[in-house]
Amino acid sequence: MRTIVIVDNEPFEISLLQQMLEDDTYRFETATTGAEAKELLKRLGLDTTVIVLDWVMPDTDGVELLRWIKSQPFAVDLEVIVHSEEFVPENVETAIACDAYYFLTKPYDEPQLEAIVRAAVESVEQRRELERLARETRDAVRLLETGVFRFRTLDEAELLAIHLASACGQIDQSLGLRELLVNAVEHGNLGITYDQKGQLIEKGSLLDECRRRLRLPEYRDRHVEVTLERDPQSITVTIKDQGAGFDFDKYKTIEVERLFDAHGRGVLVATSMLDLNYVPPGNQVKVRLPAG
Repeated sequence: MRTIVIVDNEPFEISLLQQMLEDDTYRFETATTGAEAKELLKRLGLDTTVIVLDWVMPDTDGVELLRWIKSQPFAVDLEVIVHSEEFVPENVETAIACDAYYFLTKPYDEPQLEAIVRAAVESVEQRRELERLARETRDAVRLLETGVFRFRTLDEAELLAIHLASACGQIDQSLGLRELLVNAVEHGNLGITYDQKGQLIEKGSLLDECRRRLRLPEYRDRHVEVTLERDPQSITVTIKDQGAGFDFDKYKTIEVERLFDAHGRGVLVATSMLDLNYVPPGNQVKVRLPAG
């Protein structure tokens, strides 16, 4: 069961969000003040998955509460979605800078809200699972000095991210590596565009479409090549797909027109976690990690 915490000073808004997000796999906890939210989150601890936070509270403001949440040990891998009655660019920039997952404005578009919360839940669960598996495998793969890997599927991308993070002794960076490897499959080898991915996520059919394309003649022989090279000070991981490349600089920040999309943060997440450098035209990226 995923725990969604809704923090809003208006009981009606809390009820509305619960109705719009109703799902058999969600359990809701609520708070109407900042102080109440802090006590609730301390009690829930690691059981929290996603927080939906009102930007304006009677006893605090959203950014203060967001900063407090992100400073807590239990919040290392959870996601916070901030919402507000009005769109103020400065507030959006502040929220994103404080590591908010998304910033929504009212009135809500129900399919968009559902997609964003679902994506945030998946992000948290993927991060937690990757970190668990990386801890289990780190001792063996950290002996790796050099290696060349080739893979095709999203499942293989997930597995390789775990092993690369373990080999580097950087377990907490497995999510950033995963984002790069998944992008190499989805956008690189399979040619799924940004707009297409958004439509597929909204329909809940992204994974099915990836599997379908992997069977098509034009894609089935494509692979992603990953090399790992270790020296005494660092480890260099190079990821190269067989796609046409993309404008990687565009996705290193969140542009205003993309703020309300249910995806598009992979490169930003990876950039925030990793020392990376894309090689033009964008189908190759080099990641430098400290030697573990």
